[in-house]
Amino acid sequence: MSEQHRADGDRDASYLVFYNTAHMHDDVPGLPAMVAVRVQRDHATGTFEMEYARHPLVAMGEAWLVQRGADPAAFARQGPIAPADRETERVEALLRGSGTRRFEIHDDYSFDTAPYDTWVIATDTLAADPARPVRVFHDRRQIDADTYTLREGHFASVEDARAWTDDLDSPLPPAVLSPSARAAAALLGTSSAAAGWARVISTPPPAAPPPGNGRPPSR
Repeated sequence: MSEQHRADGDRDASYLVFYNTAHMHDDVPGLPAMVAVRVQRDHATGTFEMEYARHPLVAMGEAWLVQRGADPAAFARQGPIAPADRETERVEALLRGSGTRRFEIHDDYSFDTAPYDTWVIATDTLAADPARPVRVFHDRRQIDADTYTLREGHFASVEDARAWTDDLDSPLPPAVLSPSARAAAALLGTSSAAAGWARVISTPPPAAPPPGNGRPPSR
């Protein structure tokens, strides 16, 4: 799904995110389908070391690799499936640069049937709105277009977020302006720049899915 390679003298490293096709055969349904792998090679000693971890989203796997020396701006996406829009790229950039401590993950589920939805419930430790610190990240594939969308919604509690996952077609509560963003928008008034700012940092609801896609209940 994603890779980069870096070299430093006699040492080089590869950072990769794979889609694990065997995840659908796990004893527990819904486990993460992505595997992030770091391979470090020492040519002077002829040795290597490797570590890996499972993640529900590609960008979360990339965030884990960034904490192990990867450059967040140097990942090359592989395969035919591409982000559907700029909002997807924005949310992925947020996750990729979040490190491993900003988001405390409570639950996630990866479907192994079309349209291959994935959702993640996490508390944002840096939430701009303390009344809604919980986020849902929802990934959905557009199979006919070979694209995917990634959206975020803000909730007051983990229980509210879990209730939303019972109907993945329902709109996600949009993100809110941070205090600094509200102040900047107020200074700009009703100008086109202010409107553009609001569009960038707000989150639209997910695109409507193809009809007839049944889903098992969330865990």
